Amino acid sequence: MLHHALIIFWLSCTLAFLAFSPKKYVKGDTVELLWNKIESDHTQLPFRYHDLPFVCHDRTQKAKTLLLGEVLKGDRFWESIYQLRFGVDQPCTQLCDMYTSATGVARADHLIRNGYVVHWSLDGLPGATTFTSANHGSKYYAAGFPLGFVKGETAYLYNHVTIVVRYHKERSGANAIVGFEIYPKSVNGAECPGTSKNYKNLPLTISKDKNGKLLPQRFHIPYTYSVYWREDNSVTYNNRWDLYYDNETSETSSQIHLLSLVNSVVLACLVSMVVAIVMVKVLKSDLKPEASIPLAHSDTLARLIHSGLWKNLVSVVMRPPVKVALLSTLCASGIQCLVAMMSVIVVFTVNNKLSFGTGSTFNAFFNNHQGAFFSCSVILLLASGFVSAFFGMIFHKLLSNERPSTVYHGSKTRLLSCAFAGTFPFSIFSAVMFINLFVWAKESSNALPFGTIIVIILLFGLIELPLGIIGGVLGNRYEFNTNSFFVTSYVPQKPEGSLDNRRSIFLSPIITIFAFGLIPFGIVYVDLLFIFNSVWLEKTTFYYMYGFLLLTALLLLVVVAESAIVATYISLTVYSNPNWQWLSFRVSSSLGWYVFGYSTYYFVYNLQMSDVVSIIIYFAYMALVSAAIGVSCGAVGVLTSLLFVRKIYGAAKRD
Repeated sequence: MLHHALIIFWLSCTLAFLAFSPKKYVKGDTVELLWNKIESDHTQLPFRYHDLPFVCHDRTQKAKTLLLGEVLKGDRFWESIYQLRFGVDQPCTQLCDMYTSATGVARADHLIRNGYVVHWSLDGLPGATTFTSANHGSKYYAAGFPLGFVKGETAYLYNHVTIVVRYHKERSGANAIVGFEIYPKSVNGAECPGTSKNYKNLPLTISKDKNGKLLPQRFHIPYTYSVYWREDNSVTYNNRWDLYYDNETSETSSQIHLLSLVNSVVLACLVSMVVAIVMVKVLKSDLKPEASIPLAHSDTLARLIHSGLWKNLVSVVMRPPVKVALLSTLCASGIQCLVAMMSVIVVFTVNNKLSFGTGSTFNAFFNNHQGAFFSCSVILLLASGFVSAFFGMIFHKLLSNERPSTVYHGSKTRLLSCAFAGTFPFSIFSAVMFINLFVWAKESSNALPFGTIIVIILLFGLIELPLGIIGGVLGNRYEFNTNSFFVTSYVPQKPEGSLDNRRSIFLSPIITIFAFGLIPFGIVYVDLLFIFNSVWLEKTTFYYMYGFLLLTALLLLVVVAESAIVATYISLTVYSNPNWQWLSFRVSSSLGWYVFGYSTYYFVYNLQMSDVVSIIIYFAYMALVSAAIGVSCGAVGVLTSLLFVRKIYGAAKRD
């Protein structure tokens, strides 16, 4: 069985290596240019370039087969009718004479005025607009090129492109493509402008009657192109993506990330000092054998904290919280989300060779931008179902105050395993399907094809749930060491006997969310800003600072865990409140509320979305992301508080 698994793994690695290995060319080889999509920073509705009614069409061209990650990313590659041969310059070639209706002209006018950008692909590289940095005079790329431009009250369509393909010549004589530059022009005529500036632009004229309706017309658009091949040995295949990472603010961004990291370390150290005071000074004195156990509340806060009153809660602190199954499911989902997210960050950090802010792609194992992020996320999310079910089963037993040696029967184990492993993926799938309805209605290219939906359902049913059941069965059979504090701290549940706990405004949901979410949000704020800019505002850029993101995530987990300890100890000691389970989840998950609040602020002050569907897409996805962050941090908080409570009450029992 093992050797079969090794063979399958070896074949998978070999296919992956072949898929991402560089393609070599010699002079005269056909180079395939692919059409992809158009998108805008002002809307969340991209469209397939091939489907536009005003571009050249050839019914013999076919759609390219895409990887799952590319489909989820929104790529829709299609064979183009551009004819490129490696190393062969084409000063002027006529593509087609396109005749479109008044509706097609109006569509082009609308898309240009909304700032739509065209995305093509050549040898895995997106077509780029070239810029020169004002700071150090170096060249950098922005993916895509504008569909047209607006001057005065008139929109002009780019109908000529000058394509410059840069290649690196190797010692073997083979060549690798390292650059794909596009220089669009609007030309009112069938002649190529070349380097001349003495040509007229192609205006889009729309004729309407007195009622504002479009008048029938047949608008002529001549499409032409030029191709030039340039050898550039300053760029290699391994670092050909670096020009997409560099921009006017790349150096400043690295400095900002570094300062933010220092700030995060300081905040984490401050919270750690508070926890150290709680653990060393307070608990150490409370757990002294000679310490007496008071029977009533002290008159002063100082005497109360050092009195050891929390020991009186030993008979009730382990009682199951209300809706323990819901809390266990949320914690299991949080573990699954956390494992998947951290794994993705680690994989991309390692893939960038632990690069911190440089954006270097040298010796990367795979291309980060060929849908790899989504493919990796799906694979790790499916695999993490095993982990969530395994720990979810243990979580459920401990939170239910059952003996750690308890073994559930088969049907209950399978039911809980499916809940622990399937809740989070099912929630994501439901949200995506909800969003997909609106995208379908707008005929956007982001709409998931029916075949992809079937594949996702099959992955969920044939991989996710079986892995979850296996993890749940193993978690159900897991046995703790007899000397473990999970065993020694076990207190049989008693129906009678309870200390009255004091209610406080401090423990109310609003106050705890506001107070305990502020520091975690301060740690992740800068990374959130750059991620938001890359995803929502500057779609022609790429996020690459995974090294800083990994360090920030680790500091965040430390602060969240320590915040849960502080909140739990305050609840037990100051307010004699044994209901720490939901409190620790609420305190730790408060970051999710901050993230959603910040997404609302970002929408109001940074984005310029006007159509209802784009607004729905934005807030639906941000609600999903905020919930994922919230349950992940909440699971960390509950786990930390569980360890903390079991540890201190196990020590108190020994005393």
